[in-house]
Amino acid sequence: MNRRLLLIAPVLAALAACTTAPPAAPPASTAIPDAWRSPLPHGGSTAALSNWWQAFSDPQLARLVERAQAQSPTLAQAAARRRQAEAGAAQARSALLPQLSAGAQAQRGRNLNAVPGTSTQASTQFNASWEIDLFGSQRAAAAAESAQASAATADWHAARVSLAADVAQAYVQLRLAQAREESAELDTRFAEQIAGWARQQQQAGLFSATDAAILNTERAVASASRSQWRAEAQIALQTLALLCGERGDTLAAELAPPAVAAQGLELRRSQPSTPAFDVTALPAQLLAQRPDLAAAHQRWLAAVQQQRSVEAQRWPQLSLTALAGETRLRVGGATSNASMWAFGPTLSLPLFDGGLRAARSESAQAAADEAASALQARWQTAVAEVEESLQRVTAGAEREREVDAVKREWLGIALRSGAQSQAGLQSGAQRNTTYRNALAAYDAVLSVRAEHALAWIRLYRSLGGGWTADALTNTTASNR
Repeated sequence: MNRRLLLIAPVLAALAACTTAPPAAPPASTAIPDAWRSPLPHGGSTAALSNWWQAFSDPQLARLVERAQAQSPTLAQAAARRRQAEAGAAQARSALLPQLSAGAQAQRGRNLNAVPGTSTQASTQFNASWEIDLFGSQRAAAAAESAQASAATADWHAARVSLAADVAQAYVQLRLAQAREESAELDTRFAEQIAGWARQQQQAGLFSATDAAILNTERAVASASRSQWRAEAQIALQTLALLCGERGDTLAAELAPPAVAAQGLELRRSQPSTPAFDVTALPAQLLAQRPDLAAAHQRWLAAVQQQRSVEAQRWPQLSLTALAGETRLRVGGATSNASMWAFGPTLSLPLFDGGLRAARSESAQAAADEAASALQARWQTAVAEVEESLQRVTAGAEREREVDAVKREWLGIALRSGAQSQAGLQSGAQRNTTYRNALAAYDAVLSVRAEHALAWIRLYRSLGGGWTADALTNTTASNR
């Protein structure tokens, strides 16, 4: 009987491998739109989409992103979790192969193992075992661990995308705060000059105390704004230092802005320029490149395979075991040797377990349903995030054009006012008031430019790290 079972075991294993059902198709994603409702951004001057951060025309931003990728502790944690998951997958695959072990033992003593007198006993033994896995339980478990490893890899990529976006966002906020601090410094200077002129006029009886107090209050407000933006710059700098894993004082020296001009209306500090990507097509299928979606998909596959593994454990399990060894006994001057070996199959058939296996199967099925729902929810969230990002990019571009026109008008007025003041055609107070109005228009431009840049960064994050022209071409071709 044992010989027949040994002969048909490999055949049963091969049949089981051939009849194992392939992974099910992913759950239907009704969240994927045929086309985006939001308009797609495009520009006349385009940049390579693969070089996303270089498109901001700020080398410092690209360098900070690279350094954060190399030094971030958060990213190192994600990489460690990835290695752990890959090691778990390797352990699960090892269960599919025969297990071999060897052991040796030596003893000397009196009356060992019921042998009278002083004796020396030594033994060696080799063991082998292999579970045939008739119904694919171990193969499904290995597939589940492999899917979990793929999900951990996707999580690592998601951490990289999130880190890059966080660094870029903090950098944009830093440059905005530094530029607003410069504007507030100049505004405070002009407000102090106007307040000083008002005090002189009040002393001469040409200006009321109330009007002088109002102008002095405006000076205090301008000074408070300068302090606020100086603090915002420090906060953004510390955020960058944390994300990049560097010291704040070192980064402060590297990212120090130009000094404020000693006189006049000269603005020296700049912001990262908004990229002009030419996006004429953005298929919804590109969402599949988002690492969080890939991770959710792999975790759903892992749950499906785990459910199959648990289900297969409700059926008979067949394993082969083999044993070979030798024992040596020396008593006095006489030595004796004995060898042993054993080989045979083991078949276990579950008969009654009080519903344990059925409960495990039900739990695994519920976990698979939960993972499918999580995948569907992640798709819906991704679509909503892209739609929001597209709307913000479009609105940012429109607002930037509008406020930029206003800024040019006010700067022109300020230049003419300065020239008229030098020619004696306008008072210093009138000139400074014009300068302050021009700075107010400039502040609006700074804020809108930062919002536009942050909208592009959100689009980068919502599309899983940007997109490439090749991805657009390949996706379009595959849909024909």
